[in-house]
Amino acid sequence: MERIHVAVRSRPLSPEDARSSPWRISGNTIAHSAQSSIRFEFDRIFGQECRTSEVYETRTKHIVDSVVQGFNGTVFAYGQTNSGKTYTMRGSANEPGIIPLAVHDLFQRIEEHMDREFLVRMSYMEIYNEEINDLLVPEHRKLQIHESSEKGIFVAGLREEIVTCAEQVMDFMSFGESHRHIGETNMNLYSSRSHTIFRMVIESREKGDDNEAEDSCDAVRVSVLNLVDLAGSERAAKTGAEGVRLKEGSHINKSLMILGTVIKKLSEGIEGQGGHVPYRDSKLTRILQPALGGNSNTAIICNITLAQVHADETKSSLQFASRALRVTNCACVNEILTDAALLKRQRKEIEELRAKLRNSQSDHWGEEILNLRNTLLQSELEKERIALELEEEKKAKEQRDKRLIEQAKKIENLSSLVLNSERDDRSIAFSKDKRRVTWCPGPKARQFGIEVLGPVEEGPTSSTVRNERNMGMPPHFEELMQGSYASNDEPCANACSPSDMAKYTEDVSLPDSHALLHVTNRRKTNTMKKSDQEQFGGTAGELIIPEDAHDGNNALQSQECTVPCVVSSLSARESEAILVIKQLQDQIKLLEAEKSSIQTNLDDVLELATQQKTSFNEKYEKLQQNALAAQEQAKVANEKLSTLSATIKSNQEVAYGFLSNVLMETEGINLGMHQLRNSVESALSFIDELSQNLLMMAQGILEVKHSAHEDIRQFGSMVRDYEKLSACLMKKVCKLETEKKLLEEQSQDQQNEIDKLKSNLASCEKDIDDCTLQHELEKEGILSELLNLQKEVLTLSSSSLMKEKESIRKELDRTKTKLRETETKLKNSVQEKIKLQSEKAEAHKEVKKLKSQRTLLERDLRKRDSATVDKRHELNSTPQELAGVFDQAVQMQEEYQKLEMHVFDMEAEISSLQEALKTSVAEKDEALSKVELMTSELEDLANKLNSAELERNSLSDEIALLTKRSNSSESTLKRLEASLNSVSREKEDMGMQLTDALLDMESERSIWAAKKKEYLEASQRLNTCLDENRKLSEDLIKVRQELASCREQCRTPEEKLAHSLESNMNEKGIKFCSEACKGSDQFVEKGRTIDGAVGEKELQKQLLMITEERNSLLSETQQMRLIVNEAEVLKENCDRKASALYITNHKLTH
Repeated sequence: MERIHVAVRSRPLSPEDARSSPWRISGNTIAHSAQSSIRFEFDRIFGQECRTSEVYETRTKHIVDSVVQGFNGTVFAYGQTNSGKTYTMRGSANEPGIIPLAVHDLFQRIEEHMDREFLVRMSYMEIYNEEINDLLVPEHRKLQIHESSEKGIFVAGLREEIVTCAEQVMDFMSFGESHRHIGETNMNLYSSRSHTIFRMVIESREKGDDNEAEDSCDAVRVSVLNLVDLAGSERAAKTGAEGVRLKEGSHINKSLMILGTVIKKLSEGIEGQGGHVPYRDSKLTRILQPALGGNSNTAIICNITLAQVHADETKSSLQFASRALRVTNCACVNEILTDAALLKRQRKEIEELRAKLRNSQSDHWGEEILNLRNTLLQSELEKERIALELEEEKKAKEQRDKRLIEQAKKIENLSSLVLNSERDDRSIAFSKDKRRVTWCPGPKARQFGIEVLGPVEEGPTSSTVRNERNMGMPPHFEELMQGSYASNDEPCANACSPSDMAKYTEDVSLPDSHALLHVTNRRKTNTMKKSDQEQFGGTAGELIIPEDAHDGNNALQSQECTVPCVVSSLSARESEAILVIKQLQDQIKLLEAEKSSIQTNLDDVLELATQQKTSFNEKYEKLQQNALAAQEQAKVANEKLSTLSATIKSNQEVAYGFLSNVLMETEGINLGMHQLRNSVESALSFIDELSQNLLMMAQGILEVKHSAHEDIRQFGSMVRDYEKLSACLMKKVCKLETEKKLLEEQSQDQQNEIDKLKSNLASCEKDIDDCTLQHELEKEGILSELLNLQKEVLTLSSSSLMKEKESIRKELDRTKTKLRETETKLKNSVQEKIKLQSEKAEAHKEVKKLKSQRTLLERDLRKRDSATVDKRHELNSTPQELAGVFDQAVQMQEEYQKLEMHVFDMEAEISSLQEALKTSVAEKDEALSKVELMTSELEDLANKLNSAELERNSLSDEIALLTKRSNSSESTLKRLEASLNSVSREKEDMGMQLTDALLDMESERSIWAAKKKEYLEASQRLNTCLDENRKLSEDLIKVRQELASCREQCRTPEEKLAHSLESNMNEKGIKFCSEACKGSDQFVEKGRTIDGAVGEKELQKQLLMITEERNSLLSETQQMRLIVNEAEVLKENCDRKASALYITNHKLTH
């Protein structure tokens, strides 16, 4: 348990505020000068001249070090607005804040830990108006908080970037800060309007070389570092907040008030008393819940201002900080242990214990313990093996009995068929003695043949055959009798002719011998014979029909014709049935011979079992005492196993949850496909509407063209009149020439501008093409990365699949986001290209307009030039006639005045017409531009449709990939479940062996101590222990004999002794390994049968089929490994025995 560390930092004051400040700091205490009761003491108080690096060194540096070691850490700045919180956390260019210092220090610590591998991820979020926004992805807004058993409390949809250096982290941080909400108030120009949480997740595990891979542990440490910059509490009267700023301030004050209540409740110990702490009332406290009274090392930096104006705010901030001092956290190392990691740890512990046992003095006792344990296991395994063999023999015997019963039933059915044929013969012979029988020819005979074959060919319909037999006569005979009753009215029609009889014999078809095998009879022959006699009597009674003698003679003749045919068919049937019966009898003899051989084998096995049982019972009685002690420790192991099974179940639930998430994602993709289809349909409908609008616009343009042509014609007539009148005005010609020059200059300037625009357009198009190529290359690279990731996922081992699946899933999400970003960039570039193309088209239109205006002006100038030349010629020719026309000048002047008035009127009309023409031309240009825009929009829509189709194809491919992944994940889950079961069983065995070894060690030590005491007592009482001396002398003689034999053997090569020992122990090891494997398989089958009884039998059956094939291969490899291990152990034991014999020999000689 560790309490929250609280430090106070005061903002520098102006000289005037410093003089009037009511607060006094002495050491780590701060007090109010006017009120002596207001006094606070903290872990550290920093003055106005302190640097941020000093604040970092006090506590934050230790938190960063603990984060690298696997502990969670949180540091946040609290205080009123304009107190220096953001400056403390971020710093400046000259003095870095806590976040940059922590980031650089974190990566330095990671570089120092060379024995571990690290993966660092970062995220940056803000809480603005109680809404969580992702600052790294500004589009991700209004994110939700979730909680799970694996991740704890987390924000769904928050982007996490993998970082490798401090500079990369600072770049992401500066990008996030550019999207943070900042506003201006009366107290601060750049006031933070939201709480920000800068989070870094550090994952680490031990490095392992290829040689040390088995010894290393796969435990992964996951720690979180939260660096929080809280928005400051504020008063609207001081900040002058209105509108949006007032709303922001109310949300900030509300969240800080809830944070204060949470700290107050925790400081009072309400959570320990079972009370409620309102973490969920605010998103800030919900996210920081682990840091407040949870699993984290937490530090609070309380920023204050010591000015007189802010005395109340400073007092409330200090009260909050003093309450936070009383809150305690319980930080621990966050370590994720898989089953493989636990097994490796336990193996390490077992190896350490074995090393201790080897190094201890009780080597001889350890060998005896191993021998006793091996004999126990062998006895138990042999018992179970014998029980299994007996069960298998019983099952085989039952199956053989069933086969014999079925074959006996088949024989009875065939014999019943033979009896039925004899009954038919007897019925025919009996019917000859009667007076009259009408045998049914023609179509009835065909029905008879069909009904004979029907039940024989249809194997499964044995119920119909059984019902017909129970009814008495077969159905075709009953129909025959009904036909004979019906024939009484028409005796001549029913008479049988030889041709009809031939047809009848051809139509009747007998069943094959294979078909007769499918016929079953489930009744006894005695009951069948009785029923046949009754049926025979009934049919014989019905066949006697009193009629005329002539009819009776005809019936007897027809019956004489039919009898030999039926007899021949029945004899053929009997011969086929006899052949089948002979074959079945041969099979029965063979089965009886097999049964007798199996019975002899069973007797031998039972004799061996009884012999082994007697020997094992003797061993069992000796080892029963050790087994009782082992059972006590087995209970402890079972408790551990129960905890392990609970963890395995939780892992299974997580796996099922992952599968459900995958299914939900596939459903979401299907919904997206439906939405795309709807959008495509809407786009098609919109295109149809656009085509209709285009047709309407085209019609309107044609109408405008017709009206424009008419206006141009009228204008042409008016221009002609105007040209005739303007020919008289020479002065205007000079002005027009000057205007011509000016227009030519303007046209040249415009052409230069057009050339510049064309060059700019060409450069823009090149840039767009380059951008598209770059985006396509990036896309291809990302797709190749995706394929590589998928290949790496397939090649991953089953032990680390779950973790690497999560990392791969995150990388896939990142690649998807990158693809989305590239797609957005492509879309933006395409839009820019479209805009440039539209601008280019407009520029071309303007050029065309200018060219047309230029040509019109040139035409006007040419016409005017020609008119002036004509006038000049006329003026040169008229001076001779002026004398004769002088009288008419007065009249011409009057007319000229009138014409001038008319000209003025005409000029006004022309100007109005020119304006109308300009408006019409402008409308025409607008209509043409609209048409071009509509065509461009149509092209864009066609491109969008093509892109939508491509996206749909890509989505379908992604769906197929996801389905494949889901199938592969299901198969991997099944494999993981099987491996977990095998691992748990291995763990049980290892735990049992450990507990047995420890118990045996303790018992042996106690025995050894007792023997030492007995030896001391025997040495003191030599007179009373003569018998023991005799025994010791005998032991000495035996030891001397063994020494002599050992010396003789030592003279011979030592390889013979080693070879003989290895061969003997290898045989024992092979027997033990085979029996152990059989026992483990039996335990596995028992466990599976128990799991199948609990539920989901069908799935378990499929799993059993797969795991049996896998276990068969694994058992072979494990047998070889066990044989090798046992051989090594036996070698070590032989070496120890040889050394012990050498030591005893040395002692005896001395």
